[in-house]
Amino acid sequence: MGTPKRNESLFIFSDLVADTQNITRRINPADKLPTPVIIPDRPWEDQLVLIFGRAIYDEQESVFKMWYAAGADYKLVCYATSTDGITWDKPDLDAVLIDGKPTNVILFGRDTTYLEPFGVVKDLSDPDSARRYKLSCKSAIKPYRGPLEHPHMPESRRGAGTYISPDGIHWTLENAFTEDMVCDISHYFQEPEDGSFVMHTRDRLSPGNNDGRWATWGWGRAVARIDSPDLRTWTKGKLVFAADQDDPEGSEIYSLAVFPCAGRYLGLSQMFYGLEDQCLLDVQLVTSNDAWTFERVDPRTPFIAEGGIGSWDRFNISIGDMPPVDVGDEHWFYYSGRNYRHGPYSGPDTSPKEDKWTGIGLARIKRGRFLSFEASFDGGTVTSTPFVLNGNVLELNANARYGSVEVELRDHQGNPLEGWTSTVEGQDGTAVPVAFPIGSVSELAGQTVQAHFTIRNAQLYGFNL
Repeated sequence: MGTPKRNESLFIFSDLVADTQNITRRINPADKLPTPVIIPDRPWEDQLVLIFGRAIYDEQESVFKMWYAAGADYKLVCYATSTDGITWDKPDLDAVLIDGKPTNVILFGRDTTYLEPFGVVKDLSDPDSARRYKLSCKSAIKPYRGPLEHPHMPESRRGAGTYISPDGIHWTLENAFTEDMVCDISHYFQEPEDGSFVMHTRDRLSPGNNDGRWATWGWGRAVARIDSPDLRTWTKGKLVFAADQDDPEGSEIYSLAVFPCAGRYLGLSQMFYGLEDQCLLDVQLVTSNDAWTFERVDPRTPFIAEGGIGSWDRFNISIGDMPPVDVGDEHWFYYSGRNYRHGPYSGPDTSPKEDKWTGIGLARIKRGRFLSFEASFDGGTVTSTPFVLNGNVLELNANARYGSVEVELRDHQGNPLEGWTSTVEGQDGTAVPVAFPIGSVSELAGQTVQAHFTIRNAQLYGFNL
């Protein structure tokens, strides 16, 4: 539904920036709708709907689709559709009948190994139409004692299972345990190049693989990566991401949802502040060149924050599988909020037990505008690292509606190229063309250059070629 930009260079990726002077870096929080788009209004949802799942825009059918968890124990997977991504319908379907009547439940995990969904993908690359849709989930056998007992979950076998479907509504269990490392909340995505799957799953820091935080940082939630060509077999997991000494005491990485972005990867890191007088969760940003090694984005302020007083999503922000849904020139992120804190909080600042509920909301951001480099009227500068210039037009992702961004092209040694300077002012867009008086940048095709930006009362997010 969205149109990808040409060769985006976003300054949230730190290795694209050689130097800054008099610049403020700012995380731009996604703009949340004031009310949830899905609320628990069906008896079987039991006051709980969570985006433990995924929302997509199905281009083949021209409709938004969402799979979400519901019910007090997350045992239901429910289905909703929308024509605009904001107003959602819960269709009456025949997949799961309750009291003999159709519902929007498409998977019921009672009396099975199924525990909760991770997400759903529509996989057009699979030649088997029966596997067009794939759902990965947490599976468990409890109680269990034996060779497959999970090291982090005593007396339990844990792992990832797979369900398949031809239509996203009628599901068949393919394998209850495709692997035995997964112990809890996980997110996965499909690589656009080869169709393989990458899952970032819950792991645990232990005395053997931590740097001294174990004594004070609770359960030690962290993230491992596993890979699969088809959701049938997985590689052995490797710990790839954890909280660090720059995080507040009590911090853990609750989950990590990663997606390809601008030729690299962005991640939404669900942060858990686990001290007993806090028990809060929000979402921060991380970057990666390979989805193995991650860099925290400074400043470490929330991208999706808990709501303020009086809001429906006061506490406990959850995220679904990525990528976001691209609509026009925006990224749309569906998330969950609750009106109560995570355990083991036992203080008074949470909703009464009988009033607890969750909803699914929508947070939006203009394409690529995760991090801005900003300067006031006194001006600041950003210099890119050298890059090979290819393309006919240089475009800015910038807000210069009431200011300006001057662009100066330089050679690979940092010397200005005569005549290749232009200024954008009075414009705000994700693809603002830069008109150089000397001609088209295609004349410099194949040359290694740097871009030097002078920003005045404006925000710069990146550039496109």
